[in-house]
Amino acid sequence: MVKKDLVLFNLLNSKTNKVFSRKFKKYFINDSKKFASKINRDYFASGNFPVHVLKQIKLIDKSKYDFAVCVLRGALPYALLFEFYGWKIHYIICGRRNEDVSKKKRVNISIDRALKQIKSKKVLILENNSPSGETPILVYNKLKEEFNIKKPDLFLDYFYFNKKEIPKWLKKKGAFWKAPKKLKRFGKVYEASSIKVINKERDKLIGEFIELIKK
Repeated sequence: MVKKDLVLFNLLNSKTNKVFSRKFKKYFINDSKKFASKINRDYFASGNFPVHVLKQIKLIDKSKYDFAVCVLRGALPYALLFEFYGWKIHYIICGRRNEDVSKKKRVNISIDRALKQIKSKKVLILENNSPSGETPILVYNKLKEEFNIKKPDLFLDYFYFNKKEIPKWLKKKGAFWKAPKKLKRFGKVYEASSIKVINKERDKLIGEFIELIKK
């Protein structure tokens, strides 16, 4: 494993776990699924930090947005990378495990007292992945209903991590990336995994974010 990759993995994982434990763990007490940084989960074994995420964050013009909204829990490490790069982040929960009604996802907007600041603003919704689009669409509908936000854009690391293992139901119907009616809910979808990074960019990107996290 490249030394800088390991340093960034460890720094981000440590920060992610500390923030989760300090701010959000109390909302997932009854969750049977153990929390894990999605970046470490998906990429650590490869030895290569997902520099496409870092490049995508740098390429997004943050002057076009008032805030970013992180969908917990999966997007937390991504949200921290955005925050290290100077973004103002708000947080919400969209899930089913910690709800009384287990078969229906619920959006919890009460965990961030400052969330009302996004009223009538332009926001970027942050998720780690979304094969069906269900979560970001639920989040958008709730934020529109409660805060009358402008049409949001969406950041994803990827739509579906392993294209060779896409479930049959997603190949035939329901796939977010093949559903114009779902995609048009958002002004723009940034799929970080589509970003190409040449070798000479890798060390520079990793080094830059290491320094940002250390500040």
